[in-house]
Amino acid sequence: MPQIDFIISNDSHHVAMFLPIVRALAASGHYRCRIVSLCEFRGLVSPTGRFDMERVSLRKVLPIKIRSSPTVGQQVGGMRATGLRQLARAVSWFGLLQPNVRRCFDRAPDLVVLPNDAAFPYDHICRWLRARGIPFLLVQEGIRFPLPGAIDGDTYGQGGAAAVAAWGQTSADYFRRQGVPDERIHLTGSPRYDELLAADWQPEARRLKQQWGWDDKNLLFLSNPIDDQGFCTTPEKYDLIRRFIRAIEPLFDDPGFRLIIKLHGRESLRDVQALVAGLAYARQISVLGVGPVYPLFLLSRAAIVLASTVGLEALLFGLPLGVLEIPRVGFVYDYVARGAARGLTWSQPMLGQVRELLDGAVGDRGLIEAYVSETLVGRAGATDRVVQLIARLVDGNR
Repeated sequence: MPQIDFIISNDSHHVAMFLPIVRALAASGHYRCRIVSLCEFRGLVSPTGRFDMERVSLRKVLPIKIRSSPTVGQQVGGMRATGLRQLARAVSWFGLLQPNVRRCFDRAPDLVVLPNDAAFPYDHICRWLRARGIPFLLVQEGIRFPLPGAIDGDTYGQGGAAAVAAWGQTSADYFRRQGVPDERIHLTGSPRYDELLAADWQPEARRLKQQWGWDDKNLLFLSNPIDDQGFCTTPEKYDLIRRFIRAIEPLFDDPGFRLIIKLHGRESLRDVQALVAGLAYARQISVLGVGPVYPLFLLSRAAIVLASTVGLEALLFGLPLGVLEIPRVGFVYDYVARGAARGLTWSQPMLGQVRELLDGAVGDRGLIEAYVSETLVGRAGATDRVVQLIARLVDGNR
């Protein structure tokens, strides 16, 4: 019976992406699946219970968490910081991860499925797999755009995968530019959306609304670690958030208005809570950490992003989308350039732009629908397409 190994390093995003695939493979009765978890290395806990099913096992690369939190460190930039990070990664790989990766792969699988081939330690793992002749499938985990000054560079897709499961046509174009041969690129969509878009998020939305005392005038600010991506330093990111809040200050004159700041799992909840704590209208700002974002879409009039896949998800839920301009960078990804989102620029009064966004100024619906269709080959059926691709790869290697 063929064995398929899945590598994860995130207890929510990667589970949402791989669980439907693992469930389908296991239910077929034709495959064994093994989950190789890097969660403890990231300061998370492996989701053992989520993969508790017949013909599926889970192995932790590290037995316990090696840090107390998955949040990133304070990014201050500079060549010295980059050199120190590279040194730390080398020490982590050769002194800690490589021996444990070797232990986890004591029995060579027929295929490895992973979400990344560029970020550490996936880049090292891919080299390790290639050296042993173990084929792997790259399943795209998010939208792709160049990261300025990143250690890994713009190398996503260049790890030597036997095949790439791409979200849609725009992603296929990206991978071609990366040098991936056409025959290795397969349009599948994203399995995580098969279940997430079909789920009923209304009960959780009602619970959150009652818990936080929210009205119906909510603006959702979706942050992400742009500092770790190389677009700015951590202090600059906090200054950007603070500057935005102050720019929309008159909105808080309405006692029903709420600003909901939803953080990425690798951002510091404590730091952002401290950032807003001294404001006169702090009670009208809710800072949220761990938890699903999808109920928040149902409770918000509009969403604002910096540089994240979550902007696409807001569009899938029909929300007006704004992209906040990052100083010296501009609007990250192509939401604004292709007419799917409004660019919130600092060259104009921010308050007026946000008011229009809240009033439903979403732009051309035709452009938005075209954007979503080109980004995702389908809003359902991705799991079946990836399972079929896995079967073809395994059959071709046997």
